Amino acid sequence: MISVAMTTYNGEKYIRKQIESILNQSMKVDEIIVCDDGSTDKTVEILKEYPVTVYQNENNLGYRLNFKKAMNLCTHEYTFLCDQDDIWEPDKVKIMIEIMQKNPNIHVLASSFVYIDSKDDPIYMKQKKNWSNNNLYPKKVLENDLVQVKLDEYFSCNYFQGCSLVLDKWIKDLVLENFDSRLPHDWLLSMIASSYQGMYFYNKPLFRYRLHDNNSIGVEYLTQSTSEHVQKASSTELRMQNSLNALIVLEDVEKMNPAFYETREKEFKELKKFLVKHNQNLENKSFFGLLIQNTQPFYKMIKTKKARVMDLVFALKK
Repeated sequence: MISVAMTTYNGEKYIRKQIESILNQSMKVDEIIVCDDGSTDKTVEILKEYPVTVYQNENNLGYRLNFKKAMNLCTHEYTFLCDQDDIWEPDKVKIMIEIMQKNPNIHVLASSFVYIDSKDDPIYMKQKKNWSNNNLYPKKVLENDLVQVKLDEYFSCNYFQGCSLVLDKWIKDLVLENFDSRLPHDWLLSMIASSYQGMYFYNKPLFRYRLHDNNSIGVEYLTQSTSEHVQKASSTELRMQNSLNALIVLEDVEKMNPAFYETREKEFKELKKFLVKHNQNLENKSFFGLLIQNTQPFYKMIKTKKARVMDLVFALKK
């Protein structure tokens, strides 16, 4: 009934703790599929000590395509996505599977987590007002609440790491058949599930998410210096990223959920026009073009108030 899709790359330092936390779950999983992306350390050697199925890639695929491969190899009704260096709480599988079974409308379910460092010590964060999930989700969700996440929230960014997700076979197969590597796999899964009203967040920490220098993908802003942030924010490419991602989201929804897309086709076509114009304004550093766009509601869908102001500042720096 339960699969785990894990990807690895030079993970010898933490892989034992992750594997053992999965094997020691109060509800047992049926298979652990591991796709190794060319490790040169002892990762694969360590994995072979455990009851897991290991596939070694002949060529490095990168994390998006490697997760696609791992998911495709999973055979059961529910698939948990898994990183190589976290630690699962003992009841993670049991709690999330029970929620999925009680709510068949849920296609993808995310949980919250606790940050830990390289020594397994917790990293505590001060929660911002009206935010949740360690300040990754810009909505207030009460502890232990289960809430739906809607498509319009996914135009600008993703809020839940892949390692927080469990998905049913239906959404997994749909996304794999139409896989788009332009977006991270977790964003793609959650976003498409949200278009079917089937993406939910359960605000209970069910795993420990490790932050360290070698995270292949992680929470960048926690380790990024102020000067690095300012430098990146001053690039045209970064300022355009949200609108480019939103265009990809619209394309993928139209392809994978055409019935839903048709119900909002007029609105989505207007949004596309806005996004294309927005990119042109950024490329041309058109202050007045961006100022006019600030009066349109679509801007709030892709950027925060602070980011909208920074777009204007960016345009003035010619």
